[in-house]
Amino acid sequence: MKTAAEPPPPVAAPPESGYGKAGDRVTAAVRELIASGGLQPGEHLRQDVLAARLGTTRVPVREAFKTLVAEGLLVHRPNQGHYVAKLTSGELAEICWLRDTCENRLAQTVEWPDDEALEALGAINDAMRRIRSPAYEIVAADRRFHEKLWALSPLRIVAQEARRTWALIQPYRSFMSYEPATVDRMHREHAAITAALRARDLDGYADAVRVHQEHVYRVVEDLAERERAQAH
Repeated sequence: MKTAAEPPPPVAAPPESGYGKAGDRVTAAVRELIASGGLQPGEHLRQDVLAARLGTTRVPVREAFKTLVAEGLLVHRPNQGHYVAKLTSGELAEICWLRDTCENRLAQTVEWPDDEALEALGAINDAMRRIRSPAYEIVAADRRFHEKLWALSPLRIVAQEARRTWALIQPYRSFMSYEPATVDRMHREHAAITAALRARDLDGYADAVRVHQEHVYRVVEDLAERERAQAH
């Protein structure tokens, strides 16, 4: 897979104000490091090294590891330690299908947004279009747009699962090459989704979401090609 043209943004060190709150901040910081490519799929993580990197102690890092193992972003190997989850192309295809299933259900149960929410969606979409690199920032903007969509449904558990599966996919998306034409296409599809919401067209909205989902499988194809190359 192609590497982003620029390094991922730094992650702010979480201030210590109680281990529970620090643990939440470290968890969020590690999620973003994984999403941005600051931590690579399959990378071995050491609590002391990561604590020093984030400017914290090992206790909140240990808490974060437990949470991220439960989410599937990290795996724990007995007597070896913690690793960033590394998916095969087949596993990634399953995760994409799960995300699509959650998004489709959320689309079917949408509660129509007001003008202010629609304007917020348009602003996020326009801001994404102005980003040309690095890939991580484009994908992060796309995520913010989708999170706004998920919040329009009352199905909180389904929305939470959409976020979890998105987090598993994002590291692989962040290493793709996003040409201007690709970003423009994403912008048009977002605009079609927003237009269907504005028209309160449920069928049109669900269809626009499904059309937009199809392109994520390029990530699966890219990973499959890399697997084939490594096998020879």
